[in-house]
Amino acid sequence: MENKKWVAGWGTCEDVTTQTIADHIEDITFRYVIYSTLDASALRLHFSNLQGTEEIKVDKVYVAKRDKWKAAVPGTSREVLFGGKSGFTLAPGADCVSDPVEFTIGAGEEYFVSMYIKERTELRSGHWNSGAYITKYYSRGDYAAADDIPTLTYGDGGPYVFIHTIDYLTDPECSAIVAFGDSITAQPWPDCLARRMVELGVKRGVVRKAIGGGRVLRDYACRIKQHWGPAGVKRFERDISQAGVDRVFLLHGINDIIHPGVNNPLCGMDELPTAEELIDGYKYYIETAHKHGLKIYQATMLPCPRCMNDDGVKEKIRCAANDWIRSCGLQDGVIDFEAAVWQENDHKNMIPEYDCGDHLHPSLAGAKHMAYTIPEEYFRN
Repeated sequence: MENKKWVAGWGTCEDVTTQTIADHIEDITFRYVIYSTLDASALRLHFSNLQGTEEIKVDKVYVAKRDKWKAAVPGTSREVLFGGKSGFTLAPGADCVSDPVEFTIGAGEEYFVSMYIKERTELRSGHWNSGAYITKYYSRGDYAAADDIPTLTYGDGGPYVFIHTIDYLTDPECSAIVAFGDSITAQPWPDCLARRMVELGVKRGVVRKAIGGGRVLRDYACRIKQHWGPAGVKRFERDISQAGVDRVFLLHGINDIIHPGVNNPLCGMDELPTAEELIDGYKYYIETAHKHGLKIYQATMLPCPRCMNDDGVKEKIRCAANDWIRSCGLQDGVIDFEAAVWQENDHKNMIPEYDCGDHLHPSLAGAKHMAYTIPEEYFRN
């Protein structure tokens, strides 16, 4: 490990799984595809039962280089140990870090993290996100160490279960970006940025800490919406405190604006913040990042026609917040995602090619365009 350091190279959030997922699981293998933006000689995996109400047990964890589809390159599988033993148990609210596992991977390569859970275990701590570059498999039975999962038993999709961060033992000049936000960041633009950096030969981890439905200032107490996560101001400091992180790319706030509604029984108009209240949340993000010695680059919120509801008061808040982001000078830089995707003659709407169709989230083409409009000096320096 001489002349090497640990840098976070991949991440997801410590969250609550959606209510549509089973409350308990057993005799199941999860296999996750991880895209590397760093060269590494060893890995260190972080797991959490932060949101659990029961003790959890994971029996086996393995890593292996990906060959194709759900199959590993033969002979590359390595067991991940915890205190020299297979698997781990975690009490509610607890977390753990694996022993370092020797595993050589290069930037631009993919590998699997596979885990097997034998006994009945609560499935509450985890995170569900999806996108064009996010691939997850599962199967009944123990295939954690297997090169492949039988075609007749596998499924795809589902949540990331318990795992939330992977550290890479890499070169000392390497560092990482935390991409923090909501569903727009939980989807492909950070993946597109990761691939752009590999194309440019920039060795940086991209650690996604984004929760679909998440807000800056508030969270949801009701179970049906708890997977939308804690308020950003509650989780920000924890999420940015990862090995080797030196900067944050921030895109957050649209759900604070569009969720409240006159007829919404879970989120009434009394939960609509003023622009000043939302900006106070942004100031907290900036102050906290700088307190930890991190740079922070803030993106403007994308055009969203849903903000035109309720007599346009929501759109006024969105525009005021974006104006502040562009002009305040408190961040280390501004990423103008709004201008990157708006229609030239209609700044209230995205270019159709860049709209996934729900007038909120970008399409894959839009996500790629966003990632490629980020100034190169924001991730090179």
